Amino acid sequence: MITVGVISVGDEILEGRVLDAHSQTISEKLLGTAAQVKWHLSVGDAPGELSAALQDKSSQADWIIISGGLGPTEDDRTRQEVSNAFGLNLLEIPHVWDGIKNRMRAHGVEPAENNRRQAFFPEGARILENSRGSAPGFVIEDSSERKVFALPGVPHEFKGMLADFVLPEVAALKGDVKSGEILDFVAVPESKLDEWIAKRVPADVLYHICVRNWGQIEVRLPVGVSLTQEVKEEFKGHFLGTGGLSIEEHLIQSAIRSKMSLTTAESCTGGMISSRLVNVPGSSRVFPCGWVCYSNPSKTRELDVDPRLMDLHGAVSQEVVEQMAQNARIKAGTDLAVSVSGVAGPDGGTSQKPVGTVWVALSTRNSIASHCYQLNGDRTRIRGLTTNLALLALHSMVRKQEIPGWLPNPS
Repeated sequence: MITVGVISVGDEILEGRVLDAHSQTISEKLLGTAAQVKWHLSVGDAPGELSAALQDKSSQADWIIISGGLGPTEDDRTRQEVSNAFGLNLLEIPHVWDGIKNRMRAHGVEPAENNRRQAFFPEGARILENSRGSAPGFVIEDSSERKVFALPGVPHEFKGMLADFVLPEVAALKGDVKSGEILDFVAVPESKLDEWIAKRVPADVLYHICVRNWGQIEVRLPVGVSLTQEVKEEFKGHFLGTGGLSIEEHLIQSAIRSKMSLTTAESCTGGMISSRLVNVPGSSRVFPCGWVCYSNPSKTRELDVDPRLMDLHGAVSQEVVEQMAQNARIKAGTDLAVSVSGVAGPDGGTSQKPVGTVWVALSTRNSIASHCYQLNGDRTRIRGLTTNLALLALHSMVRKQEIPGWLPNPS
């Protein structure tokens, strides 16, 4: 087993202006392989920060993967920092500089003199060609098979070069890697899951519980332990399936297998449900369209919601949300439709409908059902939870299960 350390470079990461998604990507790609990520680290752009981190951490991992700091500007110091950390000279590679110039000119851009920095590398480094941008990466290695990879930070360049150069080396590693069962849940308290699982796993065996996002939890069991059948019986619709997948991935897979189409009508979530759906490859096979109707007039104009219902009951009501779902399904010609309308806050709540009041409705060809939730948290959390609850309703219906906590209404 190869141990891996990950270093993300950039003041923008430390200041919170940019999310460090690269570390997450590396860990996801290496999960279940013979290369095990042991630690993540973020450092700034100031001189000496990366080199100090490398000197401190180089003995704590077989491989280190660095992202960022390979651009042409003064604060892009990864090449020099790596050279300093390992006592290597920084050398210009003329053919790389020629390639950078040719690439930029082919795109109608005359290279600046500072682009030349991108043609310098630690002595003895193996250069990694970047077919997606102007910043080549590199890898240095020693006789003991210790390696340091340096990849650009631009997201599409980073992902491409990770796939082109790092993952093939991971795939070539020898080792019998076994992974335990991964169970996916939604809308189950973490404490309840832990209590239930602890009674069924040997006391001396580790398992892991991870909260993935608003209300979704995954449980990673040790190799040789299977609880799939038991959790189906115990948690019913709250159990999504196995594999470490998101609720939308489970939903799309189930809908494709069942040949059931679906659509969405969103108010307070503002497109979050449909966005989650279309992020899943293959979703176009079951999701033709959706609606975001935030204002009352748009609900009438786009979904034929009777304005008298909104005047009488308000937009956040059973009557309105059920009509949104019913009309969206008919207009889209789908088997299912889910709709949501709620008070996400921070303002807009009343004593009858406080912030966190959310109605979710589900329409099928034969029935209409709805449920009112009272959710806690800020605007972001309420919208995120609403999205998961809407996806859960669709997932339960596709699998012909009762929607947890709901009572069906006759159509």
